[in-house]
Amino acid sequence: MDPHLAAKLAPYLVPLLVIALVARRLIRNKPQKVKPGRLFVMPAIVTFGTGFMLQQTGWPGLLWLLVYGAAAVAGGAVGYLTGRHRHFTLDEHGEIMARATPIGTVIFAALFALRFGLKLLFPQLNGGTQPYGPAPPNFHPAASVIGWTDAGLVFSTAMLLATAATTWLRTRHLAAERRARKSAPENVP
Repeated sequence: MDPHLAAKLAPYLVPLLVIALVARRLIRNKPQKVKPGRLFVMPAIVTFGTGFMLQQTGWPGLLWLLVYGAAAVAGGAVGYLTGRHRHFTLDEHGEIMARATPIGTVIFAALFALRFGLKLLFPQLNGGTQPYGPAPPNFHPAASVIGWTDAGLVFSTAMLLATAATTWLRTRHLAAERRARKSAPENVP
């Protein structure tokens, strides 16, 4: 028995675990309650925290501003798609319910599998060993860890904001229908 077997299998176990969890979510797909009045609470807190963190690192250069802009656009697009790939209904109790459509889960699984496949085929893209010589100094993504984590913060904040905005826009008619149901007199013969 190889004593390093666990270390050799670990890069394969994590993606398999993620794919299993995604498949479980796709199979179960329970509806979740949507509270339109609270949609922007968490995005507001995250936006405040991201702004505070970005303020602590100082003013970035032009290249990092472009990276942050690209991260914000990509996060907004992912958030929009996340909000669009949900099915909203009004249940019998007047609650707005959301259920993820399978397309959103399938897109996530496909992107995850693509990234994992690229990581296996091209280890140098992920900071692994290069086929020839050492990596050039300061051009490797790991050389600017703070900048990349800040870009990740911008991406996730934009994604949360776009998801909340898309959800709010798509549930306005259900909220109006719920108010109409509550204010309508019950039909009593």
